[in-house]
Amino acid sequence: MGRDYGAHAHDVDGLPARRRRKAGVIPQDLSRYVILWGPGILILIVLAYGLMRIAYHWIDQAMDVKRRQTDSAFDVARDYVAQLAGASRTQADALTRLAAAVEHRDSLENYQHQEMLIALKALHRSVGEMLESKTQAGDREVEE
Repeated sequence: MGRDYGAHAHDVDGLPARRRRKAGVIPQDLSRYVILWGPGILILIVLAYGLMRIAYHWIDQAMDVKRRQTDSAFDVARDYVAQLAGASRTQADALTRLAAAVEHRDSLENYQHQEMLIALKALHRSVGEMLESKTQAGDREVEE
């Protein structure tokens, strides 16, 4: 008496009978699945590609906006630094002119003071010479 192994029965090739039966059915099932799901899968692939393109576009636009914001912030900072440097340069020029004017005035005053000192020294010498000449003339008179 032979035993019936049912679904686990093996034939000559060693494959279970159930598997052999499915192997014969797979091409029919595969063609049915391709017919049913093929267009859906193609539509899904096209939609996924379109959504990825939209996402890349949105990301690029967001990055472009951020880049423009950063550039405008740097432009504002650059303008501020340029204005600060211009104001500092103007202030330095004004201080230089003021120092030159004060120096010129001081040098003019010093020149006038020096002239006065020279005139006083000359006057002192001439007064001294006059006193000396009078003293010598008075000594001569006394001697005579």
